[in-house]
Amino acid sequence: MRILATLLLVVLMAPALEAAPRPRPAPTAMPNPALTNLARLSGKDFDVAFMRELIPVHEEAIEIALAATLNADHSEVLQWNQRMIDRKSGQVRNMLTWLTEAGASPGRRGANIVTDSVKKMRSLTGAALEQAYLPMMDAHLERSAALGALAATKASRAEIRTMASEVSRVERQEAAMLRAWLKQWYNR
Repeated sequence: MRILATLLLVVLMAPALEAAPRPRPAPTAMPNPALTNLARLSGKDFDVAFMRELIPVHEEAIEIALAATLNADHSEVLQWNQRMIDRKSGQVRNMLTWLTEAGASPGRRGANIVTDSVKKMRSLTGAALEQAYLPMMDAHLERSAALGALAATKASRAEIRTMASEVSRVERQEAAMLRAWLKQWYNR
């Protein structure tokens, strides 16, 4: 009798079991195509490709920071913006010099380009600006840090390895600082 009851239960429950959602695997992070492409290179080819990738990333971060500087609420953001702009500007100047020495052009540039991110920063003020700006810059810093970490081990020029190591270390620290500010000021 128990077998018959169990069989009846299985037959009646089968449609419900088939319709039950199956757990999906968690999405995996997509590899950064720039990192993947750079990882395939070596020597001078790597150095040039790395700098051509990092220069526009740095320049866009500078443009976003300039757009955000006038309308942020917290003086910490304004002070950090200036330090970050100065640091990245110096690194861009160095990379432009190294590219010239390598007989290469910089490729695409991000200076004085009004991207959607720059437009967004220009349209916001106060808390709304900071709540958009901090995560945006966190993502920028993490991208630069990942590029720097790769170049710190693969670059053929010692100067590039040294700068890349600094980029990776400093920008990861600053990304963590921006996340802490976002949590402290906006509980996000």
